[in-house]
Amino acid sequence: MTEPLMEVQHLYKAFGRVITAEDINLRFHRGVITSIIGPNGAGKSTFINMMTGSIPPDSGRIMFEGKDITSLPIHKRVRLGVCRSFQVVDVFPELTVFENVEIPILAAQRRAWKMFGLVTNERSVHEEVMEILTKVGLDANADLLANALSHGDQRLLEVAIALAARPKLLFLDEPTAGMNPIERKRILQGIRELSQEKKTTFVIVEHDMDIVFALSERIIVLHHGEVISDGTSEQTRTNDRVREVYLGEEVDL
Repeated sequence: MTEPLMEVQHLYKAFGRVITAEDINLRFHRGVITSIIGPNGAGKSTFINMMTGSIPPDSGRIMFEGKDITSLPIHKRVRLGVCRSFQVVDVFPELTVFENVEIPILAAQRRAWKMFGLVTNERSVHEEVMEILTKVGLDANADLLANALSHGDQRLLEVAIALAARPKLLFLDEPTAGMNPIERKRILQGIRELSQEKKTTFVIVEHDMDIVFALSERIIVLHHGEVISDGTSEQTRTNDRVREVYLGEEVDL
């Protein structure tokens, strides 16, 4: 097996008496679409927050491409290639779709301080923005204000914004939340096609089991901060502990 893109060693986190990560040891390899699932309160969002720098672990190490990033702030992780999206739509509603994607591209080039008017007409920037918007299916909406998009398209725009930071590892926190079936199908297909390009590795927190089993090459199940299962879709479906945890939940395993 090749060197992991990210490795988590003995990760522990507690909020008072509530343990949200207990001795977690995981490796994420390039190009493998991974889903993280678990009941409410399992520690899924806390795990993403620690990976991306929003909150620190109490103990343990986070390695990225062989480098210890446990104490690195968010912006330095982004520059290394560790990015995320959020459960709640996080776009600039009063800017156009194009400008929303342009901002992180300029930031990656250390030119975020420049006025839009000075750079929007630069061919390389324009082409990169439009290439990303085309990948997520929003190229026809480039000139619209972000707040004019449907909820589902705003979620797609958020993915585009994350892609504009040129991530090597992208955590998506409930990317299909609030989407209708057609929009969910679009984003599923988009993630699959982007993954095939081998530029970005996706780790997804998702409650929609249809999405999880249709998309994932690997499924990690958390419960009370512990990893109780780590394997393929079939291994997850037949895991007795997973079925026990989901007993009574409206989830078809």
